[in-house]
Amino acid sequence: MRTVAEEYDVVVCGGGLAGFSAALSSARHGARTVLVQDRPVLGGNSSSEVRVTPHGAAAFHGYARETGIISEALIQDRATNHVPIEENGWTNSVWDMILYDMAVRTPRLTLLLNTGVESAVVANGRIAAITARTWGAELIHEITGSAFIDCTGDGTLGALAGNPSRQGMEAAAEFGETYAPEEAGSGTMGSSLHFKTVDTGVPTQFRAPDWAERYDNDDFLVKGGRKIQTLVSGYWWIELGAPWDTLYENETLRHELTRHVLGIWDYLKNRHPYWSPRAENLALDWVGQVPGKRESRRLEGRHMLVEQDLIENRVFEDEVAFGGWYMDLHTIGGLLKEVAEPSTQKQWADPATASMGSKYVRPFGIPLGALTSGSLDNLLFAGRNISASHVAMSATRVMGTAASMGQAVGVAAARNFAAPKVLDAAFADIDGIQQSLLRDGAFLVGVSNHDPADLARSAEVTASSTDVVRGVGPATAARLGGLDYWRNYPLFPYSGKLERRVGQWIARGQGQHLETIGLCLSNHHDAPVAVSATVHAVDGIWDYRTEPGEPLATAELMVPPGGPAWLDWDIGLPEAAESDYVRIDLRPADGVEWHISPAVQPGQIAAFEDRPGHYRRFGSGQTLSFRLTPAQRAYEPAQVTSGCTRPRRSTNQWRSDPAEPLPQWLQLSWTEPQYLRQVQLTFAGHLLREYHAYPPFYRDPQCVRDYDLQVPEGEGWRTIIRVEDNTATRVVHTLDTPVSSDRLRLVALATHGDPSAGVYEFRAYADSVCTEPSFSGRETTPA
Repeated sequence: MRTVAEEYDVVVCGGGLAGFSAALSSARHGARTVLVQDRPVLGGNSSSEVRVTPHGAAAFHGYARETGIISEALIQDRATNHVPIEENGWTNSVWDMILYDMAVRTPRLTLLLNTGVESAVVANGRIAAITARTWGAELIHEITGSAFIDCTGDGTLGALAGNPSRQGMEAAAEFGETYAPEEAGSGTMGSSLHFKTVDTGVPTQFRAPDWAERYDNDDFLVKGGRKIQTLVSGYWWIELGAPWDTLYENETLRHELTRHVLGIWDYLKNRHPYWSPRAENLALDWVGQVPGKRESRRLEGRHMLVEQDLIENRVFEDEVAFGGWYMDLHTIGGLLKEVAEPSTQKQWADPATASMGSKYVRPFGIPLGALTSGSLDNLLFAGRNISASHVAMSATRVMGTAASMGQAVGVAAARNFAAPKVLDAAFADIDGIQQSLLRDGAFLVGVSNHDPADLARSAEVTASSTDVVRGVGPATAARLGGLDYWRNYPLFPYSGKLERRVGQWIARGQGQHLETIGLCLSNHHDAPVAVSATVHAVDGIWDYRTEPGEPLATAELMVPPGGPAWLDWDIGLPEAAESDYVRIDLRPADGVEWHISPAVQPGQIAAFEDRPGHYRRFGSGQTLSFRLTPAQRAYEPAQVTSGCTRPRRSTNQWRSDPAEPLPQWLQLSWTEPQYLRQVQLTFAGHLLREYHAYPPFYRDPQCVRDYDLQVPEGEGWRTIIRVEDNTATRVVHTLDTPVSSDRLRLVALATHGDPSAGVYEFRAYADSVCTEPSFSGRETTPA
């Protein structure tokens, strides 16, 4: 064995999406960082070794997809990957190489693959060093550092350092959680193995080995919520945990899961009455041998997230990340039990009930306190091993949320590693951490941009043209370029039939009144039908209360037989004090349908009542047909300095008028010349729907493809930056030669298909303060 001594500012253990994001964000912020990963590839459960696709808040909420580092990787994957996305088992090495490329090209980041942490040295209440071993190289690393981040998933580093931890289920009485069991238990949610098949074009045979599990009963699959929608790959419900321990009996679980994978495929291939004929030409192409874990050890921190934090959407002053998955509590025991996951089982049995029920939560903030040790002053953590109860962890464990947390702790560590007490310094620096995260493209539910260095905040913003919200109808052309919702997921409803209460968010323009709202409806009866309608003021597109206060207006709309037909409601709303949303709600009405538009009006989504008093997103973020008089000025240029980079309490987006051909421009103007060194832009796109909705080689039509940055010169304008073939939403440009100017103009030359140019945010700085993303368009020398 050879032993090498290494020293870093920040040491990250675990290279899943949490650790990957933590390491990149730490290094981007100037800290000498090492990423210690015990596998040969990055990405953890998302890698080609395990092949669980990254999930997050956009699975359930419109415009809620995670941004920042994880978004850079996902956008690049869809732009370059030739493989379509299935739920599990699809991931290829293109994804592995994207993550590897991002890590290797990051300055100040050292990557140690095939290297696992084995011991930790603790002195004076902090971790001083770790020992790690590189498998197959007979190499021992003695690594010292100032700040340590545990993203191992199992909380391995924290356990080695003596940080208190939990495993299993808390009793309901401990935190007053309604979804916790009456009695505490040691069981955890299980791990899964996935598989992938290939169509050979000719009949193939499969014979399971004698040691494989035998399956012959379809009731076990169907009645247990183990739905089969495809034979391409699968399945999340091939899951085992208790009675085996997911920490210490992982190899036993790997073998047991392999037995079940082969047995399930044997049944589907050879004996299933429906699927076997469809599997005739399919061959088993790949079977995972690294179990994808859901739960094991959870480290105790300064704050423990519990069920109420999520359901009540509690506000944390130290919010540094966000989530939006539901409380996804699988049955302890997995395949050894009759039902895989009760909410899913009920949903498949009756789609009209939707899924998740009251376990469905709106996007929620995650505090730094849940990501920091309460006993070791320089230990942070991110991923499924954070400080959370068993119930709360079921919502925070998904990889999009893990990446959000990872980026947060990477920034916190990099900004404060040199302090005598790292975590105390981080909490004192919470505003700086939050503003750094927003500047890096991350999103926080309760925090907006108030960066004093951002020169755009003091500028007047104007544009060559501006779109307005007129509405969309059943015949409006779709402009999402083939983006579809994830059809293999239980999205609901599939039509606008008023079988339940349905609502549509509509953006208003500041200082505008709203005279008339028109709705496109059909009545499938022979006589008119009355539909009860209300309009409510809401606090944003994630206000899921069906009764958020006294309605602004009510009416009984008489829908004539036939249709589609437009019904205009003279609503007469007064001027809006600021750009915001109202929501129009229609009560259930037998035989009446509110037509879904094939187009999505940016920033306007619909919802349906999934349980009494509570809305959830309609389908995958569709817009129901509506029209407005007068058209609302909800995409004004000033939206790009609102402090938020996605639709939330307003559209937060400038859009050029689609009737005016590109190029179109957006301009910052100051009363005095400004010293400009760096510009950051956030373009529209890649927010509305889950990652799984995006096809191979996808380039979001909303994203600006070619553009110039210009400053005035003489009677005209001088291009200082020209970019072609951009696919990224966040781009940063650092000028080799800073300029002094009282105006800065973005000229959008082309998009990837949308006739409008869309921008969420425009920032400008006198210094180089923005971190550089890994991917951007091709910057060329202006002519």
